[in-house]
Amino acid sequence: MARDREAPAGTDDGAFDWAAYVDFVVEREGSLTAAAERLAASRGYADDVGSVERALRRLRLRGTHGGGVWGSRALALFGMPTDVLGRLAWMAAYHSRFTDLPVPVAADLVRAWDRPPLDGTRAARAWLALAHASIALRRAEPAQALARLDAARADLAASKADARIEDLLVRAYVASRETPDTVATLLAEAEAQVPEVDDPDAHACLLARLADHRGYALAKEGNHVAAEALYRALRDDDTIPFVATRRASGLAHALWKQGKNADAEALARRAIDHAGDGGHVRLRAMALALFARIARGEASREAHARAVAISKRLDDETLKLRLARRTPK
Repeated sequence: MARDREAPAGTDDGAFDWAAYVDFVVEREGSLTAAAERLAASRGYADDVGSVERALRRLRLRGTHGGGVWGSRALALFGMPTDVLGRLAWMAAYHSRFTDLPVPVAADLVRAWDRPPLDGTRAARAWLALAHASIALRRAEPAQALARLDAARADLAASKADARIEDLLVRAYVASRETPDTVATLLAEAEAQVPEVDDPDAHACLLARLADHRGYALAKEGNHVAAEALYRALRDDDTIPFVATRRASGLAHALWKQGKNADAEALARRAIDHAGDGGHVRLRAMALALFARIARGEASREAHARAVAISKRLDDETLKLRLARRTPK
């Protein structure tokens, strides 16, 4: 049976364990003997190749338990498979569809991945910490989110730009509710690193998220004209539904606050459609909630009820609290 191209190699149940890791090393090096040769050479042949090969064979049998000395040595030399790191990054990024899973399901998945050998490299530990922090935020537990990030500070500092930016944006979100005077510095630091992000879709999503943070601050100040300009500057196409949704929602809010209700309502409807087309269930609930604030009468009440229903299905405490504060009158 062909493997799902998004799923990393692993056991029959999809778990990534030491057997899958050794398979990755063997495929990369060409054979188990070649992998043992390279590992022995990296240590100046302090152990003969045959001993190292036997150690790798034993490592295959460790499942998801600790890999011991040879597991650590293999991870240090060969690193983690790119597709595995990609899955961890997907679980950690706010703009991915991982945030559209019900919170209990997402938490179970992160726990299932937070084990050996996956937690054996800095890059993997950084993404896992970010994934745990994202779940904590959805549970309305900002202190726990920051605690996760603080515990992984060294791993995050040694990671690529996209992980470092994710860390800064999570911190900026929490700070915007608790210490707003620190937000601008965090966002400036994040923005300075965006050019280092290679993936064009991730690059565009991060810019949209930066705009959201700044748009929120401008809205709090009542500067809705500046907020409108901020969102109009975002990429205007439908190829990245997350960006299209955030752009339409941001413009809808800014125009609504300027009294341009007809245009705002049309944009809010567009945001609902973009989110639905991209499978962004959580964003769709937020767009419905915005439409409910702009619209009037039965349309407003119906949209709000749909958003509340989504928040309950996702068991997303933060989304529930946001909707509870904005019940249509």
